[in-house]
Amino acid sequence: MAKPLGLYRFLLRLFPRCYRRERGSEMERLFLDMSAERVGRGRQLGVGFWLRLGWDTGSQAVSERLAPSLPPPPRTPKRSLGDRMSTLIGDIRYAIRTLVRQPSYGLMIVVMMALGIAGNAAVFRIFNGLFLRPLPFEDSEQLVDLDETAPRWDLEFVGIAYPDFATWRRANSTFSGMATLTTRGANFAGDDDAERVVVLHATYDLASVLGFDAMLGRFFNEEEDIPDGPRVTLLSHSFWQQQFGGDPGVIGRTIKLNSRSYEVIGVLPPRAEFVDEAVLWVPLQEDENRGGSWYLRGVGRLKPGVTLQQARADLLNVHRGMVEERSVNEITSPVVNSVRDRYLGDFRLGSSVLLGAVGIVLLIACANIAGLMLARSLARSREIGIRIAMGAGRGRIVRQLLTESLLLASVGAAVGTGLGLWGSAALVTKMTEQFPRWVVFALDWRFVAFTLVVTAGAAVVFGLMPALQAAGVDTRGVLESSSTRTSGSLGKRRSMSVLVAGEVALALALLIVGGLSVRDLQKLQQIDPGFRTENVLSYRLALPSAKYENDEQQLAFFDQHLERVRSLPGVTSAAAASALPLSGHWGWFFRAEGAPPRGPEDPNPVVLTRVVTPGYFATMGVTLKTGRVFDEFDGRDEGSRAVIVNETFANHFFPGDADPVGKRVRTGTDGDSPWMTVVGVSRDVKHYGVDEEMRPGVYLPLLQMPDSRLQMAVRTEGNPLSMVSALRAVVRETDSELPVYELETVQEILDESLWTRRASSWLIAAFSTVALVLAVAGLYGVISYSVGQRAHEISIRIALGAANTQVLRHVMRQGMLLVGVGAVLGLGATYAASRVLANLWVGVSATDPAIYATVTILLVGIAALANFIPARRAAGLEPMQALRGE
Repeated sequence: MAKPLGLYRFLLRLFPRCYRRERGSEMERLFLDMSAERVGRGRQLGVGFWLRLGWDTGSQAVSERLAPSLPPPPRTPKRSLGDRMSTLIGDIRYAIRTLVRQPSYGLMIVVMMALGIAGNAAVFRIFNGLFLRPLPFEDSEQLVDLDETAPRWDLEFVGIAYPDFATWRRANSTFSGMATLTTRGANFAGDDDAERVVVLHATYDLASVLGFDAMLGRFFNEEEDIPDGPRVTLLSHSFWQQQFGGDPGVIGRTIKLNSRSYEVIGVLPPRAEFVDEAVLWVPLQEDENRGGSWYLRGVGRLKPGVTLQQARADLLNVHRGMVEERSVNEITSPVVNSVRDRYLGDFRLGSSVLLGAVGIVLLIACANIAGLMLARSLARSREIGIRIAMGAGRGRIVRQLLTESLLLASVGAAVGTGLGLWGSAALVTKMTEQFPRWVVFALDWRFVAFTLVVTAGAAVVFGLMPALQAAGVDTRGVLESSSTRTSGSLGKRRSMSVLVAGEVALALALLIVGGLSVRDLQKLQQIDPGFRTENVLSYRLALPSAKYENDEQQLAFFDQHLERVRSLPGVTSAAAASALPLSGHWGWFFRAEGAPPRGPEDPNPVVLTRVVTPGYFATMGVTLKTGRVFDEFDGRDEGSRAVIVNETFANHFFPGDADPVGKRVRTGTDGDSPWMTVVGVSRDVKHYGVDEEMRPGVYLPLLQMPDSRLQMAVRTEGNPLSMVSALRAVVRETDSELPVYELETVQEILDESLWTRRASSWLIAAFSTVALVLAVAGLYGVISYSVGQRAHEISIRIALGAANTQVLRHVMRQGMLLVGVGAVLGLGATYAASRVLANLWVGVSATDPAIYATVTILLVGIAALANFIPARRAAGLEPMQALRGE
């Protein structure tokens, strides 16, 4: 029974000290009798028992703390709302006068509160925009994203094949509508210059699925959404304003896209721009009788009451029912997700960790503020005792002190919210470019409600405990003593010690997460991407088929263009590719000559396929492991078909073969395509990002597979951006209607691929640093307060012969004990959460002992310094001076 009694004694500490002195023994005997009776009936003192006992004890303890020490005054009539408001205004005025007399105290609390709220405001603004704001469409909770998956192809999302979509739309029973779409670039011939624009190709029912229609004119219809149907287009609202000055007479006019004429039949409403970055919408005009590739995206609207699980099962049945006519449907499966999860699901864990990080910072700030208020309440013990002796109820005292807390919290929150919005402005601007257009970071009622709730919660968290302790002061003891050091100061020091240990634990946990994030980013930045980024400029050119009708014309244009670029002063080399690293994906299936037949369940990964010109490998700094690069003869005819494979391809398709050069491969799975000879094996290139796994990849010569849309790579001697005007002039002289677009350096492309990870890592590191500073400040404050309270005791020890080093060690031991307890708790909490946190990082383990040890040593070292300063002051006390002052 010793352990339960000890736990019950801990619960009794919730009661005021005087109450425990009078009734503590009686309550302990009652607990022992009750426990013995329960055990005698064969029942255990389980969790339910302790929860009920804790609730009853806690409720009674709060009542006793708020109960007046003097007989209650006569009952007064019920006060009106005006009386309550008058009392509240009086409390606020008194709080202001009190704080004005001690401006440094109020300023410290406002600063700490502002630091805590600033991070919360900034991160919640981002979290709200990503995960809480509804999509800007009618009944957006019914909208879902549609796609297909193929694990055997090593692809989570492969896109939708139009024949699959057409059957889904016709045969499903859970959707009120569904549409499919894709975006493509097009050359728009404006009045002044050629411009590359994004065009949305969609089925006729997209607008009805999303819940809007054309603002002017009409949306295209089913008769126009057929192969070789009329060329019609709708303008986005911004494009209509920019190019046509908002002229309502634009309906019926024609515009040129890729040198073809399109009739304008409508203008879209402003909210249609949330769908994509497209400025023009045209009919998809696909044929469901063609096999088609998987390149489309889908959106569906569920019928009321239909769940995601029901919709998935419905589409899967439809999809499997097509297997006889489309055997590939045994490999692919439909995917139905909420729109938000489809595009933002990968960011949910990171955003939640950021939100937790700023929450920890706020908790540490609240703990520091609570410590300050505990220390101040001791200094005000005599004032509060006099007020209670004059008839003020303890509840009235608590309300007054909570009013002070709320006032300080409100000022700090106002400052912190302003700082958070200002600090997040640049971050939000950058994130707007990273996420879909429907992600909006504008302020709304959720942000206001969050700020108000956090402010009120923080005021209660850091103000309630000091207020209760202050209201529970021993009135007689305070009035009889001429000193502010009351018997309650020991309890306050213990409360402050608990707060500081908690601060250290939270700060250490956050520091470890920050250290792991920064280390992960450093390792990713040290990974060799397989290509050289310095002094390389990238841009795209797309030749319209209406003007460049065949492969010969397209090849001639790119040959001439690259020759002219290479002749520019400052250019060392130039080449072209269908996609540079980190700039897109196009894949195919491959088979190796002599490979055993693939079983029905064997993996068949989609191979990254890139078409390049001679000189590409030198321009991009991609090296070969064996073999040679392409020359001008590769791919000219059937007998010169060549391919360069990467290391991952060689390991997958030629396992155990040290040198696959000279072997042959072919595309597809049916065996009808011509063979290609492997002329080289390139080093692996991190095409999808340095934090992504490698995939099999191949390079094909442009002569072998001509392409009208290519990405140029130009390596220069100096700053590549200095060549922009010269490159534009080269294109303009060749074809004035051809726009240059997506012009940026390859280094910028690489930096952009890591931007989200870099931003989150440094944000967590910044919040960790703030948490460390606040925790150390709290530790310093507690030790300094303890030294001040114990100055009399320490002086007596010194007067009795205690050496200064003994006093120094004693005070240091007191502080470092708090640090040790907090460090153990922080390490344990972080390790327990490591499985969840492991999903955040790629280049580092969530239990990396070096990070744990480094961060712990750093925190302990800084904490030791914070302890040493007040400890040295204690060791330097003059005994007689301190005793006379007492």
